[in-house]
Amino acid sequence: MEFYAVKALSALIEPPGLFAVLMLLCALGVRRHPRLAQWLGMLGAALVVLLSTTPVSHALLDSLSHYPPATPPALQRAQAIVILGGGTQYGVRAGGGGTVTPMALERLRYGARLARQTRLPVLVTEGAPAGREPGAVDMVRALLEWGVAPRWTEGRAMTTFDNARYAYQTLAAAGVTRIALVSHAWHLPRAVALFEQVGFEVIPAPAYVPGPRRHTWRAWLPSMQALELSTLAVHEYLGHAWYRLRYGSGA
Repeated sequence: MEFYAVKALSALIEPPGLFAVLMLLCALGVRRHPRLAQWLGMLGAALVVLLSTTPVSHALLDSLSHYPPATPPALQRAQAIVILGGGTQYGVRAGGGGTVTPMALERLRYGARLARQTRLPVLVTEGAPAGREPGAVDMVRALLEWGVAPRWTEGRAMTTFDNARYAYQTLAAAGVTRIALVSHAWHLPRAVALFEQVGFEVIPAPAYVPGPRRHTWRAWLPSMQALELSTLAVHEYLGHAWYRLRYGSGA
């Protein structure tokens, strides 16, 4: 129940739900509080424009990307590779009913490359809402297409904290406590903190590390792609705050 309550709340304070809330407040207050409604409208418009520009979205995500690419010497210390899920697309006819999202595909592709290079065993972790097939099943299908067969499949996790604790239950029983953790660079600070909290020694293995940015004037034009990236960053900042309050970690 807590999971769905948190998801509903986050939907209202992250874009685009945040914009809808601001517009609703503006409409409700336009008669009794016209000055406040005006300011709320201006704030909403400014946020829409700024968060929809590429330089702003890149700055937000890059501020979270603390880890450099994993090096071969660092990876040699790992006993296994853990790949975090990045969502599932349901109702896809060509995918047999479901398939991984593009974000998950980036993590899986990088994790498969590391697995081939290091010969380390792989664990994939992602659950699903009640009545759905676990996302980890689709992760396994994707990895098999690259010739990588995961040794462990964890399909109960609904949050990053779940990923950490269920992965530890599985791997610690097999004597594995040093892992290479694969996710996006902007997600790893929170994920690494949680995985270390449950008992792992973690070698961060970011699937996507941003390089130097060069933006032309066109990058300042609003776009849906930039808004999506900004939303990821806002979600991650809120995740840091929530896990710090809930578990005393994830920051």
